[in-house]
Parts: sequence; C-alpha cells; structure tokens
Amino acid sequence: MRRCSRKLRVDSAALNKTIRLNALGSYAVKGISMLVGLAAVPAYMRYFESGSVLGTWYTIQTMLQWVLMFDLGIGNGLRNELVAALVGGDDAAVSGYVGSSYRLMGAVCIMLAIAVSLLGVLVPWNAVLNIDRGLVSAHSLSVCMTVVGVGVVVQMFLQLVNGVLYALQLSSVVNALGLVSNTLILAFVLVAPSAGDEANLLMLGFANVACMLLPPAAATAVVFRRNLLGVKVQWRSFEWEYARRTLSTGFVILVLQVAWMVVASTHSLLISLFRSPAEVVEYQIYYKVYYTLGSIAAIALVPIWSAVTAAAAQGRYEWVVSTYKRCLLLALAVGAVCVATAPFVQIGFDLWLGNDSIPVNPSYVLVMSLFSVAFVLQNVNASIGNGLSYFKVQLLLMGLAAALMVPFSYALCNIMDSWTGVIAATVFAILPFQIVEPIACIRYLRKLERDNVGKIGKDRL
Repeated sequence: MRRCSRKLRVDSAALNKTIRLNALGSYAVKGISMLVGLAAVPAYMRYFESGSVLGTWYTIQTMLQWVLMFDLGIGNGLRNELVAALVGGDDAAVSGYVGSSYRLMGAVCIMLAIAVSLLGVLVPWNAVLNIDRGLVSAHSLSVCMTVVGVGVVVQMFLQLVNGVLYALQLSSVVNALGLVSNTLILAFVLVAPSAGDEANLLMLGFANVACMLLPPAAATAVVFRRNLLGVKVQWRSFEWEYARRTLSTGFVILVLQVAWMVVASTHSLLISLFRSPAEVVEYQIYYKVYYTLGSIAAIALVPIWSAVTAAAAQGRYEWVVSTYKRCLLLALAVGAVCVATAPFVQIGFDLWLGNDSIPVNPSYVLVMSLFSVAFVLQNVNASIGNGLSYFKVQLLLMGLAAALMVPFSYALCNIMDSWTGVIAATVFAILPFQIVEPIACIRYLRKLERDNVGKIGKDRL
C-alpha cells in the first residue's frame, strides 16, 4: 500500500503537544474574537434605530445558520473518516474521501439553494419573525432572507475545508477563519452610511454574505493548491463506498447537531414568539458575555475531537479517559468564574455599552451562569463522544432534550415572566445528558481497552 506523506503522529506526547498548540492558537484567536463580539453589540445598536429591527436581524442570523445543519453530516463525517485514513497513511482513501465528499456536498448545496430561494419568496416572514411591515416591508424582508439564505448555502460548501483542517489537527486555523469573517462584518457596520433601518437591513444582508464567504474560499485555495494533505485529490472521481462511510458517520452527527440546534440555537426565535423581538436585544447582551465566557473554556476542547479519533484508531484508550476527566474540570472552573464576577457585571455593562447600558438583573446573571456551565459540559461530552463515534446515549438524551425545549420554554417564560425562561429550559433539557454521558462513555472506553488487551493476547498466542 502506498503511504501518505502527511501521515499523522498519534503517540500520546504528540497528541498532547498538538492539543496544546492548537489550544494556544485558538485562545489567541478567541481573545480577539471576544473583543470583536463585544464591540459588535453597541455597533449594531447604533446601526439600527429600532430595537425590533435589530432583534429581527439577530433572529435571521440564527435561523439561517440552521441551514448549515442540513449538509447530511458530510463535513463531520469527512473529519472523522479522514483522520483514520491519514493515521493509516492510505493515499487512496484520503483522495477518495475528499473528492467524493466535495462532489456529494455540491449536489446537496444545489438542491438547498433552490429550496432556500423558494422559501425566501413564499414564506410570510413578517408573521414568522413577528416584525411589523411598517418597520420592514414584506418585499425587503423576503429579499434579505433569500440573499442571506443562498449565501449560507454557498458557505456550507466552502466550509467543507474545515473538515480537512480539523483532520490535519489545524483547528486553530478554523477559528481564525471565523474571526476574519466577523471582523469584516464589524468593519462594515462601523463604516457603512445609514439609510434607514429597512435599507440598512438589506445592505447588511449583502455584506454579511460577502464577509462569510471570502475566508473559507481563501482557505480552500491554500489547502489544495499547496497540497497540505500530501495527496493528489482526484476531483473528477466519485466512489460511493467512501461517500457511504462519510454519510453513515456524518448523518448520526448531523442528527445530534440538529437536536443541539433546537436546544441552543432557537433562543432568539423562541424569545420573539413567547415574549417579543425587543427582548431579544437584552438577551443578546447577556448572551454575548456568558456565551463568551463558556466559549473561552470550550476553546481548549476544539482539538479534542480529532485527537480522540486519532488516539482511538491506535487503541490509546487510557489517554482518552484521562483527557476526558481533565476536560470535565473546565465546567467547575467556569462556574467559579461566574460566581466571582457576578458582583461586577453592572460595571462591565456600563463600561461596555456606555449610554446604552442596561440595569443588571441578578436572577438573569444566575440563569446565564448556569447556561455557561452547561454549555461547557455539553462541549466536553459531545467532543469525546463524537471523536469515538459513540452515539447511543447522546442520541437518546439529546433527542429528548430537543423534544422538551419548546414546551419547557413556553412554560418557564410564563412562570418566570422573562426571556430567561428560554435559557432555563435549555439548562433543564440537557441536564440528563450531562450526568449520564460521562459515566456511560468511560464504561465504553474501559470495555474497548479490555477488548484490545484480549485481542493482543490472542495475537501473541
């Protein structure tokens, strides 16, 4: 068998070093991303005069990001299967997985682009988004949804390069691409002339598409022109066996992503429906702070998924167990930071938002702190489970969480009389998974380890 010149090193020392380097790179990128994200909130508040229109833009962004979930799991399937091919040094498999995945994704994106275009024209978006036609006309909202929606579909195709970068243990580069996109969008919002909220919404839609597509397009050119895989990809060939393997792993991950999307990416929509679009703005202020806090801890987890896949391919199960236990401690650290910083949130809001600052509600701080801890736990458990392709517990309990999200949100919004009911619903819905998954996953790893020892013993006999 021919050997791949880009074969991955998977010994424990190399894995730990790779994780540290990627985590450090990701932290550097995330530090800048945090500043960009914080600067974006007041910039958007100045860009739009109406809080309802701004809330609508946030909701549009959230809804259209859901489209990225309908890639049939090709990107994540490629990520898992390509790691194994690179570890084994199989040139034919590397080329087959990449070429077949891109051709399959191209076909999916063409169909999605048609569907999104039709939905953009036919759906009464003013009613769906609960925004008055006096603020944004039906035509303008339809154009905005169509343009941004098609842009997201093209982004889906270009972001297939992320699966390749993850497989090459270059997760910090993926984070950097997102930073560039968000920085470009912020620059546009800061310098674009105002022409009224309706016109501003349309201009931002077009600008958002351009800013989101440029970085992954550039990354794709670099990865394949410089042949970072070390293998010449046969772009004209399509082999169903490689596509099938990619889809079988990826589809399960897709189902899990859709479940997580229902739980964690519907906040703006549910707040708009059960409260009002104006409350989405207040939610975004708290969310930016506490999501950023959780993300800072979760950055260290970005390289874990592919590292776990590589380690499992070599039977390094004890390394996976010890890494899992260390990662779980991140949630405790985030909880401690939330408690320590709670008395200073108002000062932070005042410095950050200036004249647009809002009074801090202690109960909101508590709920968002719980969300940050749950968010980190979710990242830890999903990263290990996905890296091992161990999905049984995750499918069951995250499916249950998705089913409970809407009724929990409705009930808790009424009980708490606040948008925080949606966030509390998220925490309660995913809590069973966070408790059961570590126990089940470590048992699974111990079983794999025993089976591997037994196999080695038989081979020696």
